[in-house]
Amino acid sequence: MLWCCEDVKKEALSLGPCGPCPPSPHTEGYESSGTQTPKTKAVSESSSESGGGSEQMERVFSLSALDALLQDPLEKADLRSHLQSEQLDKRPKYTSQHLDTPVVVVSSEVNPWSKTGGLAMVAGSYGYEFAMRGHRTMVVSPRYGDYKDAVYVGYAKIWLDGREHEVRYFHLYQDLGEGKGTDYIFVEHESYHRGGLYCDRDGKEYVDNLFRYALLTVAAMEAPLVLNLRGSTYGQDVLFIANDWQTGLLPVYHLYKYRRNRTYLNSRCVFVIHNIGYQGKYRLSKFPLDSYLGLPPEAIDLLQGEDLNLGVDCMNLMSAAILASDRVLTVSPNYAVEVQSPEGGQGLHEILTEKGRQLRMAGILNGIADEWDPRTDPHIPRNYGLSDFLEGKAHCKSDLQRSLGLHEDPGAALLGFCGRLCFQKGVHLITQVIPWLLTYENSGVLGRVQVILMGKGDDLYASQLSNAENTNRGRVCGYVGFDPKVEHRMMAGCDFLLMPSQYEPCGLPQMYAQAYGTVPVVHETGGLKDSVLGLWDEERDRSTATGFLFSGFEENNFKEKLYQALEVYHKKQDLFRQIQQNGLQKNYYWPQVPTPQRAKEERGELFRIRRPSTSMSGTWTGHWRGRWPSDESVTFGVSSDAFRFAHLRAAVRAWAAWA
Repeated sequence: MLWCCEDVKKEALSLGPCGPCPPSPHTEGYESSGTQTPKTKAVSESSSESGGGSEQMERVFSLSALDALLQDPLEKADLRSHLQSEQLDKRPKYTSQHLDTPVVVVSSEVNPWSKTGGLAMVAGSYGYEFAMRGHRTMVVSPRYGDYKDAVYVGYAKIWLDGREHEVRYFHLYQDLGEGKGTDYIFVEHESYHRGGLYCDRDGKEYVDNLFRYALLTVAAMEAPLVLNLRGSTYGQDVLFIANDWQTGLLPVYHLYKYRRNRTYLNSRCVFVIHNIGYQGKYRLSKFPLDSYLGLPPEAIDLLQGEDLNLGVDCMNLMSAAILASDRVLTVSPNYAVEVQSPEGGQGLHEILTEKGRQLRMAGILNGIADEWDPRTDPHIPRNYGLSDFLEGKAHCKSDLQRSLGLHEDPGAALLGFCGRLCFQKGVHLITQVIPWLLTYENSGVLGRVQVILMGKGDDLYASQLSNAENTNRGRVCGYVGFDPKVEHRMMAGCDFLLMPSQYEPCGLPQMYAQAYGTVPVVHETGGLKDSVLGLWDEERDRSTATGFLFSGFEENNFKEKLYQALEVYHKKQDLFRQIQQNGLQKNYYWPQVPTPQRAKEERGELFRIRRPSTSMSGTWTGHWRGRWPSDESVTFGVSSDAFRFAHLRAAVRAWAAWA
């Protein structure tokens, strides 16, 4: 039985697969030099359950704790009886997946080969972390340049834009030891060989970006089927992790091009929202689904969105990915809540709310790479740790002031900003308050301040940086550009890091800063709210605060919090040192593989059932709300803050029914 158009969105939001599919050969319009596609395994029919309403996002901290999710018969039976009482629809049941499930990460950029922002850093971290956990892991990204040590391993012919295109695959294996490693696959095509990743040197988006990333998506989905890597293909039973709008078509192809052709029936697709502000909108009438994208006409039910400029003639890749994916993740727990609101969802809040209601959406907090460690960082003039951070930071501060042309004043409060020069990052707030910061007044809080601003982006803000430096020589450094080594030195040498972002899905610099004993001053939004503990009460928060947060994206609110931060710096040195120490002791690194003993401890913490009245102390910052038949709300959670990589691992097995 073929799909009915009117059922597409309903089915896309269900827990089951794509529904009954007619038997057909492997994907049409495809040819490759790889091995033959294995036959799809039959899928058994059974029941699968889902919970009820969800008002807040779950945040599970421990990866090893997830191993207990399907192993405790008493708790499983208890939960199962309650879920069954909800009389949920019967859906196909899939075998739970463990470490033998291969993971395929698809991203338009991946560090260190290509990078414009945090997406590349996170994609690179996914590749490393899943491999270290024991998964066979592949990361697929365009080959924008001639990457050293990446060798040719095969090709594929893909039908797009009304014609056939050949892509070539280049492979680089990163050996992580103990039999673990990551397969990096770079997709070669002439459309990727340009000056910038997404835009030309004038900042104008390439007119064929839809084609470029549709090609990447299909090439990435063919790679596990045909590339023989180290003796075998990845096969069909994989987990795809698609990232942001550039790979938004992956869940759509997964649904319409592959599952309907009885390929990837046992696979699943997770879509990660890194920034909902960039959704991938194109004019539908300009890019026909069948001839341009190779999709059936009924796919319009997922792809069609609305836009103030395009109206209903709008193709929205991100909204389609949300509807078609098996799970949706955001890069911080608070951002997962924000995008379900009309203000934060930017037009997608309704479908995200529905995804959350079905317990198919969650937020995880990104981690930082091991290279961001002041004890071992090769880019800073002196390494330091918790025991000698005062001497280490003083040395790094003096060196930073001298090298950037600032007055060498150890008592001046050194404020830094490092990021894109755009409105969203709050650059205008910083440039507006610079004259106020540099004006001496009787209290001794303002005036003795220096500011470093580094970034590239809008010409308007770039000129403001230059003007600020020219009019305040020795007190302001405005560096238009980006140097990763300077970023490391800023984290070590600055006293404060400024992040007054309008919205921030996750953010990494505030985590870097805390690791180096630099105190962040941030807007209370998104991942900033999740990762910075504010000094709201000096006595109560003395032992926990790691920074300063302000509410309301306005200049006066920013000024008020800056004044408090500078007052603590100049007048309450002991308190400022304590805040620095609190940050140095936080662990925002990606999780390490747990010891057997730690894994056993976390299994005991995994699935507590708590009534809402129970005190939720500790570092656990979110919870999943289900509903019992009595409509009495209960909370499921994990109290451990040992690891924060859990939801991605949970996605490997979350589709499995309770055994």
